[in-house]
Amino acid sequence: MKNPSFLEKDKIKETLDYLSSCIPEKIDYGLILGSFLSRCTDFLPLKDRISLNISKIPHMIVPSIPGHEKSIIYGRLSNKKILIFCGRLHLYEGYSINDVVYPVNLLSGLSAANLIITNSAGGINPEFVDDDIMIIKDHINFMSNNPFFGNKYSRDYDYFVDMSCPYDKKLFDIAREAALYSGIKIKSGVYAGVMGPVLETKSEIKCLLKLGADAVGMSTIPEVTMSNFLKIKVLGLSHIRNAAHFESMGSKKFVHTKGFEKEVITGRRFAALIENILKKA
Repeated sequence: MKNPSFLEKDKIKETLDYLSSCIPEKIDYGLILGSFLSRCTDFLPLKDRISLNISKIPHMIVPSIPGHEKSIIYGRLSNKKILIFCGRLHLYEGYSINDVVYPVNLLSGLSAANLIITNSAGGINPEFVDDDIMIIKDHINFMSNNPFFGNKYSRDYDYFVDMSCPYDKKLFDIAREAALYSGIKIKSGVYAGVMGPVLETKSEIKCLLKLGADAVGMSTIPEVTMSNFLKIKVLGLSHIRNAAHFESMGSKKFVHTKGFEKEVITGRRFAALIENILKKA
């Protein structure tokens, strides 16, 4: 029987063959970095660091959105082998969902048991302020898509994935402890994933708040869904880049590229948090 399109085994094998010529064949943790978060790699004390240009890796697409770097980094931290994707693709760019979740397939092929996935998000919870970090405890998929839609069912690849607990409770608790140890105030909440790239109206934000969302973004959910299918444990972290304050909305317009102004400070905070998560995991 032909393999379902969401696995793309031939393509994945070619990519893994290339990666295995450069890095170890087994990884403990994957790390996917969201918008303007790649500078955290400058502050992670990685041993045996190897940086790979995505443009040279078979079947990988180079991220083009500002704030997403064009490299994959391997290293060891606290005796854990880590593979870091310094940028990501988005559905709103016109890429297929198979392209978006391709890094997760690669992590599975490298036997990674854990994934730390990050994003930049808009804050909906009125208690959130700019630059908060939120541990994702659950999500709501408003993207009208998932990696398995449109594939014929096969008993060999059962795609009725149980998403009742998409984020690992143990990793969630470790992240809270690591934040306390790092002196970082941490929030937790529900992430709403939308297609993008336009931001939400006031009415849409109020609607999302009533539906139980604490933050909203344009990524993460496809990768988390694929991770659950592949039995990879997930920790989700959101950088609350712009908090919604209804009384001032409309007076200050969001500009995506302003993320460059804080990427070093944000990178340091995320690096400290991720380092301590890996030490405690």
